Order: sequence, then structure tokens, then C-alpha cells
Amino acid sequence: MKTRLTLVAAASLLAAANGASAATPTAAGTLITNQATATYTDSTGIKTVESNIVTTMVQQVASLTMNNGNAKSAAAGAQVVFAHSVTNTGNGPDTFTLAQTNTGGLALSNIAFYLDADGDGAADNQVAVTATPQLAAGATYRFVAVATLASGAATGLTNNMEVTATSTFKNTVSAKSTDTTTVGAGAMIDITAISSGPGAKGAGLGPEQLAQETKLTTAGTKTEFVIYLNNTGGSQETFSLAASTDVNFGGTPLPPGWTVVFKDASGQVITNATVAAGTNFKVVAEVTPAAGATPGTTDIWFRAQSTTNPAILDRIHEAVTVVAANSLLELLKFQAPDADCNGEPDTDFTQEQISAAPNTCIRYKIVATNKGLTTITAVTIKDNIPTNTTYHAGAAAGTLLGQLLEPVTQGLVTTLSTTGFNLGPNDKNEMNFGVKINP
Repeated sequence: MKTRLTLVAAASLLAAANGASAATPTAAGTLITNQATATYTDSTGIKTVESNIVTTMVQQVASLTMNNGNAKSAAAGAQVVFAHSVTNTGNGPDTFTLAQTNTGGLALSNIAFYLDADGDGAADNQVAVTATPQLAAGATYRFVAVATLASGAATGLTNNMEVTATSTFKNTVSAKSTDTTTVGAGAMIDITAISSGPGAKGAGLGPEQLAQETKLTTAGTKTEFVIYLNNTGGSQETFSLAASTDVNFGGTPLPPGWTVVFKDASGQVITNATVAAGTNFKVVAEVTPAAGATPGTTDIWFRAQSTTNPAILDRIHEAVTVVAANSLLELLKFQAPDADCNGEPDTDFTQEQISAAPNTCIRYKIVATNKGLTTITAVTIKDNIPTNTTYHAGAAAGTLLGQLLEPVTQGLVTTLSTTGFNLGPNDKNEMNFGVKINP
């Protein structure tokens, strides 16, 4: 069952918060971060849980960003596809022209840009583009650059392709991204988490020192990790899949009673994956701790290894935290831009980084879910107003979004919290509020 906290605040407090002008100007590029906490009581006592951290970047006029360049190896005569994105970080709508130049001993031909709206690194159609559509402030346009390596090119030759996006609002403002292509003979593998490509979590060869994700679950309950196998080499290869709590994959791979099942994007169980040169393959790793697993955090590594050349491999570091079955409260934080500060999000809520301009608003949504087996009581969600922002009441008077407890410090709202409530198994509750970025 899902319920929603209805927020109501004293008019004097809201007026003080919304009318505050003491904040200093906010510099473009400032990162505004926010994290919520919650306390609750179960049969073992009082517990505290933290949400994920969400981040907002403050924009500046006539500004844009592009993703970092990619580096790929491919066979002579093969086609390479480089994923790109342009983000309008200015404070108004803008259109960006796209162009490229390339240099080096390796020749590229048939270079063209194509829409990649879902960001999966593949062209959505065969209609070439030379400019983005008009992008609202904070909007991102995703596309791919497609090129063909010269036939017969010698192994080791390289090409640098510089992709440029230029503002049409102010044509002296542009951003560049350089892709490097090398003629290679063999496959290469890089495992990333959540998404594919060089900007994803875990990008780069070798096991990471810290877990890229930590999933919360109970003993005997399955949790899932999404990983991508990125073949950055010059030939197709089949990779075997494995999991271990030992970074070196020696001895006993998993604790007694633990299981890991790998599935492809369609849900079919797999033990290996064939990945074409310059492409990626999505894998879902289902991890189930033993029914009697002791609460605590367990590091786990996933490995992809060539079936023909064992030296070609990569590992990614993840972690699973097992908690008591009666005390599993999941707290997730989401955000969305609210450019006109009308109290309504302009886009879907997301956990990803967004962009927003000074004097515009951000809407926050905090979702608390009881994923345990028993009712938990006295659940209280708390959050702080981020630095460089001011609490915003939301919609017009009479349609306020929340009740605030202990919100006032020297006339300004600095902390929000809810009254205590109970959650049965699988029950949810939300707290919603907004902030305005200081001018």
C-alpha cells in the first residue's frame, strides 16, 4: 500500500523562508547535494537509515557540456560507434550545431551523426543529423558518431576524431570531445555498472578498490546488479561469467548457501556472453544470500573472461548488505527541475545529476519503503535544506505540499522532518518539498 504525506506549514514560517534574501549569489557550476535520513523502531530497537545523495549543478548563460571522449580498438574495415551527449547548461533554450575533424595515421570514412535518444550507444535510425533540436535549459541530446576504419589499415594505427558542439545563441561558445580509434586485432573487455561506456561506474580495466554499488537485502532474499560487458577491442569474443567474494577468484567463490545467477536483457539464464567488437552486452546478476546469512556487508566481484584467451578479463567490485528481516527500511531520494517554481516537476523524478539555473527550483521526493517482514513503527523522515538554496513553499497558497517540523533557524527553514508513522510490510510513504537556488 502506498500513502503520501500531506505537508502543511504555518504561513509565517513559509513567508519567512520564501522571502529570504540573505543568501549570497550562487556561482555557475556549483553542485548542490542533498541526502535524507529516517529513523524507525522495530523489535530490536531504534534504527537510522540514510537515503542516496542527489546532486544538482547550477547553470550559466550560453553554456554547454559534452561527454568525455571514448577510446576504442577495431579491426581494419570495421565500423566504430562512439556515444556522445550535449547538455545545455545555459539558462535558456539553445540549439547546437555538430561537426567533426579527424587526424592521424588511420583514415576514417563515412562519418555521420545519428540520434541516440535512449543513450544505449546505438543509432535510433539512419537519418543523419548536423545539429541538435532546440534544447531547454538543462536538457541533454544524445547521439552517436559512426565511422568506418580504412580497409587494410595496419594494426596499431590511430585516429583522433574531435567532435564539436557549438551554441547558435552565442557561436563563440562550444564544447569538444575527442574519440580515439586504434586498429586492433583482438578483443578487450571492460565491465561497468548500471550503464555502459567510459563514463559509467567501474569504467577502466582492473578491480575497483571500492564497491561501485551496495545493494540492501535480507537473508534468503534476491537482489540484482545490472552490469555491462564493453568489448573495446577489434574482434568479437565470447566471455565466461563468474562471481566471487575473493577479488582473485581463488578458493571458495561464494559463502555457503549464497547463489549468483546471470541473465541477459531478455531474462534468459546465461553463463557466457558473446560481444561484438565495439559494442556492449547487458547482464543482470541476481545475488541471493544464504537463508541464514548473518547481517553485514559482503564484497562481491563479477568477472568476464575470454573463453579463448584467459588473459583477457575484467572484474567489477560490488557489495551486498544483509539486514535483519524485520528491520529493512529502504529510503530513496529523487529530484526534478522546476524551472518556473510552480511546485510541479518539469520532468520525471530521477536519482541522476540534473542541471538547473539560479532563481529556479528543484523538487525533491523521498520514498520510504518497508521491505521487511514485520511492521515498523515511529518512522520519521528528515532532510536538510542544501547550501546555496532556500526552502520553497511550492504551489500557490492553499496547495502546500507539506507539514514542517522544527524547520526554523533565525527565520529560515533549514531542516524538514515528518511526524512518526508506521509502515507494514511493503508499505510506502513519501515526503515531498522544494528548494530555490539562490540568485
